[in-house]
Amino acid sequence: MFLKSRSGRRTKRQERLLLLLVPVLSFGGFALGIGLQHAGVITDAADFYWGSVFASLLLAGIALGKPRKDIVSLCTPMFALFIFIVPLETKPSLLLQALYAASITALALRLELRFSTPRTPRKEEDQMEKYLYEYIHRITPHFGNVSRDCAHDIASAVLSFKFGLYPKVKTDAGRALAHLEQGKVPPVLGKALAILRDRAAALEEARVGEFSPVAFGSEDMPFLALSLPPDQVEDPNIYTLDNAILLLYAVAYLQSPDDGQSLDEHQNFVIQILEGYRRLIAPQ
Repeated sequence: MFLKSRSGRRTKRQERLLLLLVPVLSFGGFALGIGLQHAGVITDAADFYWGSVFASLLLAGIALGKPRKDIVSLCTPMFALFIFIVPLETKPSLLLQALYAASITALALRLELRFSTPRTPRKEEDQMEKYLYEYIHRITPHFGNVSRDCAHDIASAVLSFKFGLYPKVKTDAGRALAHLEQGKVPPVLGKALAILRDRAAALEEARVGEFSPVAFGSEDMPFLALSLPPDQVEDPNIYTLDNAILLLYAVAYLQSPDDGQSLDEHQNFVIQILEGYRRLIAPQ
């Protein structure tokens, strides 16, 4: 229907020429109607509205070929139909034709400026969020024996730590430790709770530089979200605490459905932890 290159697609220059035809047709038809009335061909210039109608069809055709669809431009033939062709009590005036011509000219400019480039596809999930979900999936088989009550206490401890409620962190972590069934859950979970509890106790007393003496061993590595060579770890204490928080969040997410909404709402807390390691864990 419209000019196309040999490849079957309109070039940028051809598309701009077609867009230029929109005001030419609409305003040109307006002027032609006035000329026809003065020449005595028609009695009323307002009856010659075909320039606006054809301009609307052209604009819709161009919009259809854009990488992003503009619903307003696509609907201009329908607007022209109801404004100019469908019989109404009051027929369209020259002023209405002039306003319509100005409107579709503005639409043509908007179409070129805003809908000529493909929309950048949004990733379904952020890279670090994807990393977190893959980690949760990886450890799922190992923590199925954590009870709901224990998992609830773990969720409460993690969220309380986020908000700086350190006395509550100590209480919740201690209760979760008491609920752990030895031999049914990997020992790494008890270590993570102790690490978080000790850090909360230190922060409660403003001992900012103090961390838990508990550490993860090589046997714990398969259950941790971060496994970096020692030379890439800037602060071993922070690194250990981060791993503890990530593990506790993941276990709570898996085993405490009642806390699922709260954990989802505050997921940015653990995502920010992972962001600090993006350069080391994300594929380049």
